[in-house]
Amino acid sequence: MDTNTQTDLTQLRLSAQQREWGTSQDTLKRLLAQLDPLIAVSIAAPLFETFLPKFEGMYPEARWVRDILLTVIVYGSASDDLPTHSIPQFPKAGCAHFLLAVFDLARAVQSTQSEFEKYSHVTNAISNVILAHLQYDHFRYRPDSYAILRDESTALEERERLQFNFWMDKRVADADIATWLDVANRLEKALNNVSYG
Repeated sequence: MDTNTQTDLTQLRLSAQQREWGTSQDTLKRLLAQLDPLIAVSIAAPLFETFLPKFEGMYPEARWVRDILLTVIVYGSASDDLPTHSIPQFPKAGCAHFLLAVFDLARAVQSTQSEFEKYSHVTNAISNVILAHLQYDHFRYRPDSYAILRDESTALEERERLQFNFWMDKRVADADIATWLDVANRLEKALNNVSYG
């Protein structure tokens, strides 16, 4: 592993601990670009595998989500016609971000996407699935707060207060940091495997 890669891994861990998502995403994308796109997808896969049961517990009728993930993760392919219009049908905490992540992961394996776009999609998928986990784990115990947050008639100040409380919650912060560090660890292992063949 070269010095620039080691520096980026250190930066990813530091930005994770400081909860600097912009830096984390930029660094993650640079690191993912050193891997084959399918290996990059495999870095994201465990986050999807752990959220899927939560999603299916809320929406057991939405088996098509499992089918998309199975096709992407196992076969490295995806339809060009993704049901992105369906996102509003799944309003529970974390579900919109999860579906955004699923669609981004699917785009990462589509043959119509450029290499650059594939790494952007994997980066977006990882970010969105992390947000899905954080939202679900926080708001499942606060359904009234989540309903107020989603209600378009709620005053902006109230929505900002709820978002701030969510983001500053210690359990959310700890989970956020731990998840990004786990991604960094999986990424380092994959990069080492590439380096040492």
